[in-house]
Amino acid sequence: MQKKNETALAMFIGAVVFLALEVAVYYSLVTWLIPTAPEVEEQGGSIVRNWNKVMYFILVYMAVLVGALLLASSQVPRSYRKHVLFWFYLSLPTLLVILVLAFS
Repeated sequence: MQKKNETALAMFIGAVVFLALEVAVYYSLVTWLIPTAPEVEEQGGSIVRNWNKVMYFILVYMAVLVGALLLASSQVPRSYRKHVLFWFYLSLPTLLVILVLAFS
């Protein structure tokens, strides 16, 4: 019973940290990458509009994600590392949702 409660608490704490990290990364990247001067936007310069911004968004997101994974996996006990990997794998499809929200 005690192990089940500890696992539930670990999943809850992981969910709170996961959501906080996702929201912080989303808002920081949106405010940093999305605004562009109208003159630059009119010139174009790439085949797909906002292509460079999307690539920078993905690279910075993945760097933050891998950094958070390394930091979290070194801080938690060995028995909870599977939870850290669960949140890491969950954040990969979340990247697609965040991209649609940011660039639509």
